Amino acid sequence: MPDGRHTLGVASDVSGDLTLGVLTPFLGGWYFGGLLRGISRVAAVEGGTVVAVQTLDAGTNQTEVREPVDLPYPVAWQRVSGFLVIINAVRPSYLAAAQDSGKPVVIISHELPDLDCPVIAPDNGTGIHEAVGHLVGHGHRRIAFAGYLGAKDIRQRYEAYRDALRAHDIEPDPGLLFPIEDNQMSSGEAAAQVLVGAGMPATAVITGTDANAIGLMQGMRAAGYRVPEDLAVIGFDDVRGAQYSLPRLTTVNHPVDTIGRTAADLLVRRIRGEPVPNGTRHVHTSLVVRESCGCRRNDVTEPPALQPLTRLEAEGRAHFRERTHLQGILSKQYVVSMDLLRAHEEDPRRLGWLGRTSARAGCLGLWADRVRPDPALDVVGFYQRDKPGATASLMIPVSEFPPADLLDVARQDVDAVTFVVPVKMDGSDWGLLAVVDAVETRTGTGREPINHWAALLTVALDYQQVLATLREQEERLRFAAQYDHLTGLPNRALFLERLRAAMGDGHEFAVLFVDLDGFKVVNDSLGHAAGDALLIQVSNRISRSLRERDTAARFGGDEFLILLDGVADPYTPTQVAERLHAALAPPFRLQGQEVVVTVSIGITLGGAGSADAEDLVRDADIAMYWSKSQRKGSHALFDVAMHAKAVVRLQIETELRRAIERGELEVHYQPIVQLATGRTRAFEALIRWRHPTRGLVLPTDFLAVAEETGLVIPIGRWVIAESCRQLAAWQRTPGRGDLRISVNVSNRQFWQGGLVDDVAEALRVSGLHPRNLAFEITEGVIMNNVGLARKMLEDLHNLGCELHIDDFGTGYSSLEALHRLPIDALKIDRSFVARLGMDSKSSALVHAIVLTGGNLGLQLIAESIETEEQRDHLLRLGCAYGQGYLFSAAVPAAEAEQLIS
Repeated sequence: MPDGRHTLGVASDVSGDLTLGVLTPFLGGWYFGGLLRGISRVAAVEGGTVVAVQTLDAGTNQTEVREPVDLPYPVAWQRVSGFLVIINAVRPSYLAAAQDSGKPVVIISHELPDLDCPVIAPDNGTGIHEAVGHLVGHGHRRIAFAGYLGAKDIRQRYEAYRDALRAHDIEPDPGLLFPIEDNQMSSGEAAAQVLVGAGMPATAVITGTDANAIGLMQGMRAAGYRVPEDLAVIGFDDVRGAQYSLPRLTTVNHPVDTIGRTAADLLVRRIRGEPVPNGTRHVHTSLVVRESCGCRRNDVTEPPALQPLTRLEAEGRAHFRERTHLQGILSKQYVVSMDLLRAHEEDPRRLGWLGRTSARAGCLGLWADRVRPDPALDVVGFYQRDKPGATASLMIPVSEFPPADLLDVARQDVDAVTFVVPVKMDGSDWGLLAVVDAVETRTGTGREPINHWAALLTVALDYQQVLATLREQEERLRFAAQYDHLTGLPNRALFLERLRAAMGDGHEFAVLFVDLDGFKVVNDSLGHAAGDALLIQVSNRISRSLRERDTAARFGGDEFLILLDGVADPYTPTQVAERLHAALAPPFRLQGQEVVVTVSIGITLGGAGSADAEDLVRDADIAMYWSKSQRKGSHALFDVAMHAKAVVRLQIETELRRAIERGELEVHYQPIVQLATGRTRAFEALIRWRHPTRGLVLPTDFLAVAEETGLVIPIGRWVIAESCRQLAAWQRTPGRGDLRISVNVSNRQFWQGGLVDDVAEALRVSGLHPRNLAFEITEGVIMNNVGLARKMLEDLHNLGCELHIDDFGTGYSSLEALHRLPIDALKIDRSFVARLGMDSKSSALVHAIVLTGGNLGLQLIAESIETEEQRDHLLRLGCAYGQGYLFSAAVPAAEAEQLIS
């Protein structure tokens, strides 16, 4: 309970029926059970019922409640008319809040100075005075006291013992006080050992409780001493065991039933509005004389010789009844324990296990919301003995727990009490269990059945949760082993498993290998989150394009695999490929932008003769690369020739990696001339590969492989550095200060990141002025993402470099886009130059490009000029610069230097 008080507006009796609430650390045993039995008898007479709330956690078997229990929730506040509070059941702030809400409070055996309410307690003094006087009457003067002084009642009994000694002119001897650790038998046995070890300084002893006394007598007997001959013993409580101890225990009667009835009667009067003054009322205690004090039985109806046999027979019958009762409890507890241990077979929350007990009814409320001051319980289980299979499902605040239906069951039996116990133990807190049953007084405190049930239920629910967690983890591991975590599609392993199953079925099938064209650009330009979002959207469109029996899987990265199971004819896979192209054609919305991507698809057919699943996937992969090399956004069916070409491609990749390491790459330079004068004004740097066996290899034979594998990044970085170094060397000759060099930037190099840094480093190392360096970038690269491309182009331009649009006229750039980009020149594509003079349309297109560039203030450079007629035509159309075989092919640096005008 928090320090702040609850402020629930609760009527004193919501239902119209009297319901007495009891807040108690325990729900059974001689003391707590005896109090509850007395309380329930008053409630039955008044036509009401009792709700007893255990405030300690389930499974608690401590018998001393030395500090008030912290009960944080207003359990049953809306159900009860008032509260009886036993010992330290709750904190004072909890009771103050209950009083503030209109609930009368009566306390049993414990006074709270700051709380104004009636208190009922045993008269510890009268019984102790009688006990001391009785022992003095037997001639004892050395009377000891053994008890747990941490309990208020025991301290009161000790003070009464001292006063009684003085009343008989005996000064209390501090050496005859034997403090012990608790009120249990074990502490009594320990006290016996101390007495014997001290040389038996007393002839009689009064103990704080009967349990202490019985333990002390056992300890004395074990040490070879007799009771009462060597030590007279008197206890306090008059528990049932006192009648059967050896010898039978003389004790002070502690009338717990009367205390419970008296407290309940005061609470009922307060609920009715009758004047009941605050303060403590004591219930009389008296000495019950048996044999441990030194007295003998006075049974005149039987001859002395028969008295031991009669006593033995009576005690045997009593022990038999006790043993039979406790065996019945243990038997039921065993069955309940086994039921709850089988929580994996039957859900313990359904409370079917209560059918093996004496309970009339029960319900289980699990925490649903503990944030509010009056947290919610989800009532998930309901049991009623005369209504098998009864169910309930409702959400109620804890102040309305237990439900009204359960209290109605309790009202039907005069001896029934509704017990509420926390399903809480060892850090686990599930909620509350309510059970309608009779009060149990013959088990030990803390060992009453319902406390045991709640503890077992807590363990069972913990086990269920662990089991569910393990199953979830197992499912997650299974999913992780077979499915892609991003798209939720089957992964490579599961795909191959299903492919092998299809191969084993013996019918026709097809494997499609799908690769996104330009995914790297999206990932590098918009970021990995956008790339992931694209993959998810692509996977969804692919899945919607397939039959239920087909399998779509993510192979890895931007690659997908499709298994078409049961192909009717060889044309079906091609039709599916076309359907996929159509499904993926509409733009994808990523981070507020529309992105268009295409896919390249490779197809391979399989059937009964197919030998290896991995080979089929490899063949589809080869067909996909073939389609991509021919035209992105297309599909191709695998044939054997493709495999041979794939082997060649792999060989090229391997040798190209080795070429980079061995320095086999070269830069050749093609002059860019002023068409009117033929003077060389610049060079375009072009990569070449000096192969050790094949000689000079042109870019068309290896750049596609370099782009696909990412080798184009280190190659491009080296070309930039080498071109800057070479031009700087040429410029050391006077008169060459205006000479420029152009370097091509590939799609992957542009978007991979680090291009601007690579350029800045090359300029720094070479000492070349940025104005002498230009970069040629195709329209297609820029139009992938104009916004981000503009930022990168601006960064290059801010270094001082020029930017040229390569192959202009073949892409999809718009004038509006060109206007916004920091472009310095347009390079007219070779396809237009080649047709000059052959048709009027080509001349018109080139003329339009020249006019556009001129209007935008851009230079015009024509590519692949091979004839004088083409040069002259370009001059007439207004193009000032050009390059091509008419002037020179790309040549090594030494030859290129000879071309510098």
